[in-house]
This record gives sequence, C-alpha cells and structure tokens, in this order.
Amino acid sequence: MKRLLLILLAASVLLSTCVLASDTRVRTMGNNNMVLLDEANIVLFPSRVLDYPNLAVGEFGGDSFTRLGIHWKFGSDNPWVLGTYFSTAVIGQPTGYYDATPFGYFAEGLDFTNERVDLYYGRPQMFGNYNFGFHFGYIRTSYDYDEANSDADYKEKMYYYDFGFSVTEANGDYDASFQIAFGGWTDEGPVGAGAAGVVQSEPDGFIDVAGMFRKFKQINPEWTAILHFTNFFGVRGEKDHGADGDWDTKEDIITQDTRFYLDAGLGANWTPASNVLVVGDVGIAYDKVTRKFATTENHPAGAGSADWTTTDIVFPYWSIGFDADVFKWMDLRMGATSQWISEKNERGTFIAVSEVEKIKWAANQTYLGFGFHWGRLHVDTETDPDLFLRGFDFISGKGTGTDMNARISVVYELM
Repeated sequence: MKRLLLILLAASVLLSTCVLASDTRVRTMGNNNMVLLDEANIVLFPSRVLDYPNLAVGEFGGDSFTRLGIHWKFGSDNPWVLGTYFSTAVIGQPTGYYDATPFGYFAEGLDFTNERVDLYYGRPQMFGNYNFGFHFGYIRTSYDYDEANSDADYKEKMYYYDFGFSVTEANGDYDASFQIAFGGWTDEGPVGAGAAGVVQSEPDGFIDVAGMFRKFKQINPEWTAILHFTNFFGVRGEKDHGADGDWDTKEDIITQDTRFYLDAGLGANWTPASNVLVVGDVGIAYDKVTRKFATTENHPAGAGSADWTTTDIVFPYWSIGFDADVFKWMDLRMGATSQWISEKNERGTFIAVSEVEKIKWAANQTYLGFGFHWGRLHVDTETDPDLFLRGFDFISGKGTGTDMNARISVVYELM
C-alpha cells in the first residue's frame, strides 16, 4: 500500500485525472483549453456543459478505448444538461495537459485506484444571469483479506472525492470556478505473530483547493482577448509507523507535501479567414512544492525535521496553435508550447546541512493533429509525425511500429 502514499512532486507540469470531451483538439492546438471554446472546457468550468448538450464523447489512447461520456439534455423550455462519464483508464497514467484542472497533479501516483464515475451538471440562469455547473468525481478502491485462524489479515483502501462548482455569464463573456477535493486511505496489515491489523501508515492531510477565472473581450470581428487566472493549493501527508519495518516499536516518520500554484495569462483567438482559427496565450506562473520530513522521539535518530523545497518560476509561458480547414471534411491542426523555467531546489537534512541547486531551461513541445467531419460525427486525432517522416512499417521497412495517432477523440451529435 505504501507505494500509493508518498508521491514526490516534480512541480513542473499539471496533470489531469481525466481526459474529457475533445481534449485532443485543445491539445493539438497548443494545450489551449483555457483560451479556447470547446467541449473540453467542462473539465475547468462544469457550467460549460450547457453549451454542449446531446453529445456522445469517446476517448481513445494507450491502445485502448479509455472513456465514454454522454451529455443528456432534459426539458425543452429551460433545459438542463447532465454529463455522465465512465473510464477504464488507471489513474496515474500521463493523460493531462498544462492548463488542465490541477487536482490530478497529486493523483499521478495513485496507480492502485480506479475511477468510479464523473458527473457534470449544468442548469441555465440558476442565479439570475448566470448559468450554474457542478462536477462530482468519485475514486475508490479497497482490499480486505481475512484468513481464518491466522494473523495474515490485510485491510487497504484508497479514496478521492472531487467537487467542482462554476458559473458562466449567460452571454458567455466569463467563467469562474471553485474546486475542492478530499482523499485518504486505510493501511493495515500483519507484521508478525499476534500483530494482525496493525496500522502501518495513515494520512496526515489530504486536500486540494483551486479557483479559476477567465474573461472574454471581443476587440473586433476578428480578434477576441481572454484574460485568465488559476490558483491551486494542495496537501499530502503521511504518518509512517515503523520506518524501518518494525511497526511494534512505532518508529514514526512523518512526511508532508504542500503545493502552491498561481498563474496569470492573456490569450487571444484570431479568425483571419473563414474556417481558420489561430490561438495564442502568454503568461507567468509560480509553482512551489515543499516536502517536510519529521521523526518522532521513537525513531532511532530521535526527533528531528528537514525541508525540501522546489520553486519554479515560469516566465513567460507561451502557447500557439491553429485550426484550418483543408477540405470540407478535414481540418489541419498544429500547436506548440514553450515554458521558460527558472527552478530553485533547496534540500535540508536532519543534521541541518543544506544545499541549493538552480536550473534554467526552456521546456518546448510541438503537436500535430487532424480533425475529420462526416455529418454528425467528428473525429479529432493527435498524429505521430513519424508517420510522415518514415511511413508505415511496410513502407519504411524499419520495423519501428510507428503509430498513426497518439490519441483520438470521437464526438457524435445526438440530434
């Protein structure tokens, strides 16, 4: 169970616990979910589900069909929408993008958990001129083993409850959201004769809180500016009873990770011609992760503490992308991101010796994709550039097993 508990925070990217709607489109246009209007917006602002009723959404990646969602529309005069999503993906697989909801950042390490359901609810003008949205994500897994006349008993459980609330101005001029999530675990097991059910570890803080805001301002028929902000705070803590494996002596070590993230950016949508959309975003981000270690008096080394801190200042981060039609049934998409990162690592030890490491680099990424449209069916792909550089195996003879696409999103309009 302990492999689930201590998650070393790299503090360089945000991961999402889920890939929703046409994540492939926003990804191949430069990971621009915050400044694009797309079905994938419901991850950030659940109230946007009202803009995309009557849809069936499928996600494919990692050689499997990972997620299916349906947006159900109820009523006719003042209809509300319910999105239901079910996933086969194991939480912790790298499925996110930079501006995705921050909650999945810590969930990267929870490779033993499984996602039960994601629900998205939207009701129009619930608060005057504002559409309301709500998201509930439920992750839970457990293992209980009881052997008769034996001390080989285990009880292990992991859970995570994710709640999101958002409002969207009725004209769509701005969105605001607040998200909070709680988690925890049970870790009990035998450590010797007569010691069944001993608590081996327990949580010492497990919460995530985030807020997001964006505002659209139309400058002229071709240009729209988008101002946006994201703030996140999260805690993960563990009390490990018996750091050397001897739980009977309660040689405790306490580890707690905290993360504070803040970013502000200014994006733009530009339509230089019909059926052509160009997007861009530039901003600054501050990301600090602190890991605190502490031992109790029961530990062989005695009581003590130490801190490890990683601080990233991303100034600036950039993203660009475009979506342009080639034929009536096909669009070409390309995108790129660049993060200019200044990182500072500070490492303390239990004997008060410390070290400081400073690194500066640019993290760049490019994307290629295509969109296909046949009536009500829309297929978005993230294409492997090797397909064009080397071709399929039977063409190149390289035996490299080049994939056609890294991921695919399928959206069907149920109307």
